Amino acid sequence: MAFALLSSPSLVSVCDKTFIKPSSLTPPTLRYHKLSYIDQFYSNMYIPLAFFYPKVQQREESTDNELSQIAHLLQTSLSKTLVSYYPYAGKLRDNATIDCNDMGAEFLSVRINCTMSEILDHPDASQAESIVFPKDLPWANNYEGGNLLVAQVSKFDCGGIAISVCLAHKIGDGTSALNFVNDWSRMTHSPTTTTLSPKFVGDSVFSSNNYSPIITPQMLSDVSECVQKRIIFPTTKLDALRAKVAAESGVENPTRAEVVSALLFKCAIKAASSTTTSMRPSKFVHLLNVRSMLKSRLPQSTIGNILSSFSTTATKEEDIELPELVRSLRKGVEEAYKKDHVEQNEMMLEVVESMRKGKKPYDDEYENVYSCSNLCKFPLYKVDFGWGKPERVSLPNGPFKNFFFLKDYKIGEGVDARVMLDKQHMSEFERDEELLDLIS
Repeated sequence: MAFALLSSPSLVSVCDKTFIKPSSLTPPTLRYHKLSYIDQFYSNMYIPLAFFYPKVQQREESTDNELSQIAHLLQTSLSKTLVSYYPYAGKLRDNATIDCNDMGAEFLSVRINCTMSEILDHPDASQAESIVFPKDLPWANNYEGGNLLVAQVSKFDCGGIAISVCLAHKIGDGTSALNFVNDWSRMTHSPTTTTLSPKFVGDSVFSSNNYSPIITPQMLSDVSECVQKRIIFPTTKLDALRAKVAAESGVENPTRAEVVSALLFKCAIKAASSTTTSMRPSKFVHLLNVRSMLKSRLPQSTIGNILSSFSTTATKEEDIELPELVRSLRKGVEEAYKKDHVEQNEMMLEVVESMRKGKKPYDDEYENVYSCSNLCKFPLYKVDFGWGKPERVSLPNGPFKNFFFLKDYKIGEGVDARVMLDKQHMSEFERDEELLDLIS
């Protein structure tokens, strides 16, 4: 079984590594892509996504050259897709500029010497699923001059395949990454596709003109001393909890994300405070896709870090009761919709303040800062390269401690949560009775 072999170098064999350039040259007028103030704030860490596709019966029997045939198909479509997504084929010139020089994306073809089910059924899913990414790459802080996009196709012994991609966060956020994957998959299963229309906004929305330049990125990935767990919240129990919270909080129709993120925040605070006599004051930061919140609304096809955030705090025991937390989260969302996210962007204001004080962003009077990125309702399970819908969509360990990713569970209206905590806190977190009651 692969359970005992995940650390074995013989489990993965790289068959080919190549560089894929756009199928046509980027015009000189688009040579330099200016990065926004929020883009500059991020390190050049990668946003990693992986899509697992089981072998379909209609496909011909697995042969020695099937991997090379699949790789060629994906490479051809990637080359065409990069024409529209040209900044991802360039290199970082400095912290504020991408040189769109058509250097290309790195592409790897890999064989994994076990079945896909051995990976997907592994008790430590986050560790197991990372096997389909280039070693040490997910969420890594990329070096200057390195590739801004790395893709990999992995073929399992059973004939199943996984397609993984790592895209530079400095160029775009999670919505941008999904736009790219959707367009690449569309170009793969429909090679005659000619209408890809990503909208790169550069620094036209969140300009850096009024601020001191950020010479080096501030938000760096760090997964040392951290561990990630995958937690599935089933639909039935989640619906019952939402109804209970609605009755006790007065919040109308609390969302899955509101209830799950509130519970994770509560359990994490309790775990972090388990060795102290009092609760640790904590802040909870929610990332926001503000494309539809801007005065000049942007389409979801916009590429960039079109983000803001809102936060809530907990300083005493009463603050982490679920009804109170959900009320605070709902209030934060409602206030966010009233803001001008260019002039009153909480993320930008935090960056400016941290630069002024020479401190890390969100490093203030709160002992613990937790962050949440909500990908629920993102159509991750509709990404079809020509082999149907994925069996699982994976996010590997990262990007740093005290981070929650929420996304749809494949079946029903459940939630698939990826929780990244300090190792010493995770064991206590996993034993929380309120959490166990909801997921068991």
